[in-house]
Amino acid sequence: MSSVIKVNACVYSRIGYGRAYNTNSFYINGKFTSEQHIENVQASLENRGMEYLFAVSDNMVCDYPEQEVSASILKELGRFHEKITVSGGDIKSKVEELESRVNETERLITSFLEMNRVPETASEWNLGFSGLLLSEGQLVAVTSGNGRVYMMRDGRFRPLASDISRAKRELDNRIIENKEDEEADIVLPGEENKGSAVVSDVYDIVEGDSFVLLSNGLYEALGEEKIEDILALRSDSTYIAYRLVDEAMKRKTEGDITAMVVQVEKLIRNQGRTRKATPRVQPKQDVKSRVDRLNKAPAITYKYNRRKTNKYQSSILVGMVFITVLILFGIIFLIISSLINTGKENFTSPTPTAPVVTATPTRTPDDILPTEDPEETETPTPTPTPTPQAETDVKNHVVKQGDSMSSIARTYYGDTSLVDALCKYNNISDPNKIIQGQV
Repeated sequence: MSSVIKVNACVYSRIGYGRAYNTNSFYINGKFTSEQHIENVQASLENRGMEYLFAVSDNMVCDYPEQEVSASILKELGRFHEKITVSGGDIKSKVEELESRVNETERLITSFLEMNRVPETASEWNLGFSGLLLSEGQLVAVTSGNGRVYMMRDGRFRPLASDISRAKRELDNRIIENKEDEEADIVLPGEENKGSAVVSDVYDIVEGDSFVLLSNGLYEALGEEKIEDILALRSDSTYIAYRLVDEAMKRKTEGDITAMVVQVEKLIRNQGRTRKATPRVQPKQDVKSRVDRLNKAPAITYKYNRRKTNKYQSSILVGMVFITVLILFGIIFLIISSLINTGKENFTSPTPTAPVVTATPTRTPDDILPTEDPEETETPTPTPTPTPQAETDVKNHVVKQGDSMSSIARTYYGDTSLVDALCKYNNISDPNKIIQGQV
């Protein structure tokens, strides 16, 4: 039975007061790891998966290149996580592998401290590890040294892999040793002292479970009751981890402070194993009907890219507007220029009276001088009066067949504008009613 687990996790790590560097380190499912010498760090994770590994350690990373010594619990956790991801297995075999790697790393660091004769009062001896493994709907915790793991479920606060479990296991080992005193001298491979790592019982995961992995510095600063009160808050993992570290920083601490909070938001259980679907042989009638449907397939249609079409349409529209504006300006310019040319021609063209005055054969300068009104010669008049001709020289015209007042005026004056004046002079009321033979 496999289960999908939705997890929300966050870790805060701060250097303690008077410390040279931060000796705490953490591991969040292979996504985030923290080596030593990082004073202040924060990381969070929210993911769905079937398996998770979380850990917090103290003084479990030892690296001295000058002495060719390197031991890191983070590297061991990375190798372990990769191995269980590839090979798989049940949760008991996985936690045994994790316990073995923790004990080996702890023994290696302890032997290095003994070889270098580090004083027992030094902070390097404060080794601690706390780990949490979630796998296929089950959980198990591992602690070593001063590491601690707590769980909050349905309002109940309990430690996992605590000192009580360690004492119980040591008591069981002593009883077995007392019964087998004769065989104590013979130690077979795999039966040697496994170390100080403690493994909790295997529990089923429940939605809403909350876990906290602590460093020894934070535990000594707050105590178990204060940790329980903060973990009971109905908030996300980021806020709870921040509150734990913030409250610890307000108090006197001797070690570094690290708090990792893991919350199970959702659990999806898959009952049983999925079976592979057996291939079904299709009858010939089904195949024939499918072929008929394919033959009756509709015509191929094309789907155009609307973005490019809209782009081209906007460009064409802008171009058309620009061309239309240019055409309108051109038409307006032509109209204005034609009006200007017409005005210039009307202004420069001579008055229609000029050819009439020059066309009269009997008109002389002597005839123009004795006019009664000398001002008429200075101002241009639309039509000259025929009175001077009547005083000097009068011609008589006999109306012939086909003559009209317009043709008579054109014959003698070269213009038809003097028709009214000629009719007035000859007392003709209607220019269209002239009689043949009339003088």
